[in-house]
Amino acid sequence: MGPRKTVNGGNATDLAPPLEPTIKANTEKEKEDVAISTLSTDPLPVIRVNNANLGEIKAALDEIVKKHLQNQSFTPSLLHPTVHLSLGYSSVLLALSSVLYSLKVDFEDSKPILWVAVVGYTVIQAVLWSWKRWVEKGEVFKGKRRRMVKRIETDHIQILSSTSLDPPSLPQLTLSPHTRPSSPTSIPTSPISSSPSTLPAPPTLTSYSSSGGNGPSYNLQLTLSITSNNGKSLIHKSRLIVGKLVGELVDESGGVEKYEFERWLNTVLDDLGAGENEGEGEKEE
Repeated sequence: MGPRKTVNGGNATDLAPPLEPTIKANTEKEKEDVAISTLSTDPLPVIRVNNANLGEIKAALDEIVKKHLQNQSFTPSLLHPTVHLSLGYSSVLLALSSVLYSLKVDFEDSKPILWVAVVGYTVIQAVLWSWKRWVEKGEVFKGKRRRMVKRIETDHIQILSSTSLDPPSLPQLTLSPHTRPSSPTSIPTSPISSSPSTLPAPPTLTSYSSSGGNGPSYNLQLTLSITSNNGKSLIHKSRLIVGKLVGELVDESGGVEKYEFERWLNTVLDDLGAGENEGEGEKEE
């Protein structure tokens, strides 16, 4: 039976409930349907991990982050790989030299050299561990790219990753006052927690973080600096902390949903101000 109507003075008044909640619910349902439809059309996962091992999951997702940033025209920094290779090869050469020396000299005569080699190897490994622990601090990617946006600009980005047994918290975005006026990231597309003095509240909040789920999470901390004039002028600086449930990125059989993860990364980079179409610039070699 349709909604009842009353006639008052010849005018029909519809007493049906307001349509705003229905429209909002339909919009949310359409978004969910689009996400499910997109995920269903993705190729089957190729990367397989042990879904009970957070360390293995983190390593697989970190590798996707590195490749995705390189596909976004970012050139990775070679500082950390250079330090790793230098210290690693130094320890190997030290150990190999001590072994060769002990083969040519009597064991008793080679003891002082062997002690020096053991101490040196221990020191090198301690320096390497300290570098990873206090300098890298979970860094996944650090790099830069140059673009022409009315002038030559350089984007510097750093990404740290971590895993947690708790669900992800709400995204937190901090912008410096040196934000490019024409940047679309002045009002992010996602719900964020930020300083009122640096960022106006967006009119509509549409969360891309996990919705009401429990379980371990994969978290990212991204820092972006955009400079010009050979780094002398700071144009834009932002910092974003965001996470996603591991269950939304890895299926029950351990397959990593690479394309779903990359779509989420694109949203994160857009909010940070490092999207592929940010400023409509072109990479400068």
